[in-house]
Amino acid sequence: MDWKNRSAYVFIKTKNGKAEEVWKKFQTWDNVIGTWITSGDWDVIVWFDAYDWDTIHGCAATIKDWTEVEQTSSHMVYQGFKNGSWWWEKPAGSWVFLRENKINEANEKIKKWNWVTSSASIAGDWDYITWIEGNNWNELWDHLYEIKTENWETSALIPIKSWWNPDWKNKWW
Repeated sequence: MDWKNRSAYVFIKTKNGKAEEVWKKFQTWDNVIGTWITSGDWDVIVWFDAYDWDTIHGCAATIKDWTEVEQTSSHMVYQGFKNGSWWWEKPAGSWVFLRENKINEANEKIKKWNWVTSSASIAGDWDYITWIEGNNWNELWDHLYEIKTENWETSALIPIKSWWNPDWKNKWW
């Protein structure tokens, strides 16, 4: 399934000890597809969807005003795809940033891997954000290694805590 909608990821750096508090706030927002406390440079990722860019901008502005937040980075989705699976179906999963060598080479290759649930091109430091999944952590590490052998620059953000909005199974485009 391809999408061209108003969707964005916001990466959040929180003040020390505040990641879980920020993460929990998003679990009451209707337009949140999911949110994660992650390893790596960003403490929390939140994935929004909305009918217009003003709503996405308003979400990002609200987050920036929270006292628990030190920094945010917003990444609008240009193009993306989702396979027939749901992100929460496998017990192991990870967000992976990709920087490709030639435009669109990653997108075509990624679509062929059945362990990639979704991928989206995003503006900013990285070309894509991709959710990979596995039946267990060893399988996930194998998939991360396979991506690494493509000679793309990668960075994995391992979810320490995940929350998927169950309503999105019925709301998906």
